[in-house]
Amino acid sequence: MENLRIGIVGNIGVGKSTLVKAASTDPLREILLSTLPGRTEKDTVSAFEEEFNPEVLDAFYKDPASTAFMAQIEFFNGRLDRQKKITKCRGIVLEDRTLSEDYYIFGLAQKILGNMSDVEFLAYQRTFELMTEKIGQPDLIVYLRSDVQTLMSRLRERGRDSEKGIPEGYLRLLNELYDKFIDRHVTCPVLFIDAAENLPLEVYLNKTITAVADRIRELNLRITTPGISNWAALPITAGTLKAIDAETSLETYLRENPTLITIAGNVGLGKSTLTALMERSLKIGGLYENPEDNPLLEKFLADKPRYCYDLQMHFLNMRAELQIHGHNQRASFVMDRSLPEDLLVFCYQFHKDGHLTTKQLDLLTTEFKRTSDRIPQSDLMIVLKGTPDLAWSRICARGRLMEMEGGWVKSEIDSLSTYYDTYATDVVKYGFHKGRVLEIDVNILDFTNRIHVGYIFEQILKALQN
Repeated sequence: MENLRIGIVGNIGVGKSTLVKAASTDPLREILLSTLPGRTEKDTVSAFEEEFNPEVLDAFYKDPASTAFMAQIEFFNGRLDRQKKITKCRGIVLEDRTLSEDYYIFGLAQKILGNMSDVEFLAYQRTFELMTEKIGQPDLIVYLRSDVQTLMSRLRERGRDSEKGIPEGYLRLLNELYDKFIDRHVTCPVLFIDAAENLPLEVYLNKTITAVADRIRELNLRITTPGISNWAALPITAGTLKAIDAETSLETYLRENPTLITIAGNVGLGKSTLTALMERSLKIGGLYENPEDNPLLEKFLADKPRYCYDLQMHFLNMRAELQIHGHNQRASFVMDRSLPEDLLVFCYQFHKDGHLTTKQLDLLTTEFKRTSDRIPQSDLMIVLKGTPDLAWSRICARGRLMEMEGGWVKSEIDSLSTYYDTYATDVVKYGFHKGRVLEIDVNILDFTNRIHVGYIFEQILKALQN
């Protein structure tokens, strides 16, 4: 990815704009930039404050009942417009309020307060869904939270005419919606900041940005994949030649340094495709599961609660054998799916669906951890990132009978995606992987594009050599 997006969220008057402005200038800017691995002179901190027509805001506060729908569309359009600018930034991006807040906080608030009719809200809801389906959440959200009394005091101090009539009840409702938004709808990491803490402003800002920098470091930024724009800007011939060079360099490295690489990702995002590409292009071994040889899979699809535990134990033993085989050979191997996925993604999903009991999940947790600790781990884990809509469209397109009849449904792919959103971090945090982790965004990258594959091979080599 070209940038690290940080959403600064919180109620009216909590201090978002103050923080964003301060963090984009020295000395706080340098604290943030120091977290970037492989930092270059092109990397900077870009601050995006809210952009909207002040006349619309004034009109909304004066008469929310008749202007709520128009105002929400205007605020939403402003954030959509700046989103185009964000994609062109390199380094760290600070977003003063995120796209999702438009709907989950302010849109819902106006509906709750009766300022939007059912028809208006449905139109607004539909617009939001269509315009944001391909825009992911930030890489990190910084949630500035304060009690309502502190917020009211700050609004009085800054004395904006448009905010003088904001009632306590409205701020209280927004606080409630923010808490629910963070708990139920945010899937990226969250840093909580007590914005009501009584500190001198300079001390508070320095303390907060230092906490943000520490949280960035915890995100393990080696998973990022910068530089795709440099490839995309090349003419086709130059890009193809560069891709050949990248392939040759990675092939040489893997021939001289026996390496085990595992590939993780949601169903349908291309694990088997990438595994096959690497196996053939780089002349390394490929390790695959064969669903047709699985004695339990068909039984599981017919009666999931009865066979779920046994199936997961089968996968654990099978993947452990593959991983041991791939590590013990004097050659490099790539493995289709990582061992911890079965526990951290599928077992938790099956428990949620009622196919595994809590006792069975606990037993599987201990068995997966014991096995993971005793066998050699992979040197690099590649995690494919993509929207559940993309995954589902590919599942439907390939039309595997086992997947379509008794297999997956769209809601399950959506749910699995929430576990994969944090998998690259969880697999390290929970002690299942100590090597490198590299995320590949398949929403952007196409495995059938030679130049894109060259870029991927370049990132793999850099991750292995780092």
